[in-house]
Amino acid sequence: MTLRRRMLFVAFLAFGVMATSAVFLMQEYFGTVTAQNQLRETLDPAADSARSMVLAQANASRALTDYALLATPDSLTRLNNAIARADALSQQVSPHVASLPDLTQLLTNVVSSQASWIAEGVDPVTSAMESGRGKRARALTEAIATRQAYNEMTQDAQRLVSAIEDQRDEAAELAQGFTWLLGVVLLIAGISATVLLIGFFLALRRWVLRPLARLQEDLKLATTKPTHEHVIPALGPPEIAMVAVDAESMRRSLVQEIDSARAARQGLHQEAPVVAALTYAHTQAQTIQIPGLNIFGTSQSAEGVMSGDWWDAVVRPDGTLGLVIADVSGHGAEPGVTAVQLRPLLHAGLRAGSSPDQIMKVAATILFDSEFFVTALVVVVDQHAGTISWANAGHEPALIVQADKTASFCEPTGPLLSSLGGQWETLTNEFRPGALLMAFTDGLVESRNEAGATFTTHDLSSFVRGCDAPVRINAEEISQRVLARARERSVDWHRDDVTLLAVSRPL
Repeated sequence: MTLRRRMLFVAFLAFGVMATSAVFLMQEYFGTVTAQNQLRETLDPAADSARSMVLAQANASRALTDYALLATPDSLTRLNNAIARADALSQQVSPHVASLPDLTQLLTNVVSSQASWIAEGVDPVTSAMESGRGKRARALTEAIATRQAYNEMTQDAQRLVSAIEDQRDEAAELAQGFTWLLGVVLLIAGISATVLLIGFFLALRRWVLRPLARLQEDLKLATTKPTHEHVIPALGPPEIAMVAVDAESMRRSLVQEIDSARAARQGLHQEAPVVAALTYAHTQAQTIQIPGLNIFGTSQSAEGVMSGDWWDAVVRPDGTLGLVIADVSGHGAEPGVTAVQLRPLLHAGLRAGSSPDQIMKVAATILFDSEFFVTALVVVVDQHAGTISWANAGHEPALIVQADKTASFCEPTGPLLSSLGGQWETLTNEFRPGALLMAFTDGLVESRNEAGATFTTHDLSSFVRGCDAPVRINAEEISQRVLARARERSVDWHRDDVTLLAVSRPL
């Protein structure tokens, strides 16, 4: 993931947390405002009117008793006024609880029980008093039916008052709950901001500062080492990795320039005009482009500019690719001359369409009186059939890595090319899309590190299989990485010629 995408992900994550918190707070805020409005506009007035109504009903009961005992006009007036006030207060409560079905039902019960009390208690007493039967009226005020009706009325009224106060308390608790919730959310927001800040710092350190520090150290090692052989790996996010790739490319160019200068200085000790002509004839390799194949080869001399190693690539008459990698024993000018003599013969055999084992038999004839021996690997890559065929005359086994990272080797199929002759056979293996063939001379795998250990074919296989598929199917890039890895660990890199040839089949 690129650094840009990582930063965008963190930003979107922070925005999502903030937006979610804001939406949640807005919902709670509007709920609290609604509850407060209901408390202020509905429940408070309803509660006040309901309590006043209970008081009016109690006043009416006392006035009824006074009227039955004293029979004064004033007590009758107080009775009528109290009943009228209770009715008026119930009507005041009604619009406030109209949107609350439970309270509306309780108010209806109060009105109904008040009417029952008036019908069963008030009206009989006032009728008896009007007819002059005071004793009867006093008896009616103490009657069970009157008391029962009054008790039901007061109980219904108290239920209404309690229900209104309960809902008012719930609304008040909701407002208090929002205040508490706001405090908690603000606390969580502060903690989240702190965590995000710490996470941002850690991410910055991991994704940017550490890769930059590692790149700085690799650049320092690559520039301070006398041979500049420290490989600069591509680490960190793509933006920093691309800088490392460019730095590694510059390092490789620097090493090549150093090698060229070193070879040029050593070449001054050889016969320069003759050496130049032979080198050109020996090292020139036609640029081969075959659809479905990626080819790269390189050869480095251990002494001067003449090398006993070489590689060659030929398009055969049937459209397949012919490859040769060979190594003449020794190094310097004389093995280089032998290589110049042998190379055209192998090239011609491939161009003629001969099989690898037939080419080996013909090549052996040129060495019948030579004091040198040659290891050679002749390969035919058939990209249409998805196969690779080879004959190996005592050469280092070429590495084949398939797309699934399984590895195999092009093992020898006969003896070295020498004056002794010999017999060779051709073997075949699969070479499907995503596969890589890497052939090399012994100068690559016999280089030693400070502990004296060589860069074995097993080490080579592990390194190549450890690379990503896009690197493996890029013949030049995987070759440069292998050379850089082997050269970095080696303390005797220039002890022998090194030639490397890679062919890959892109997916």
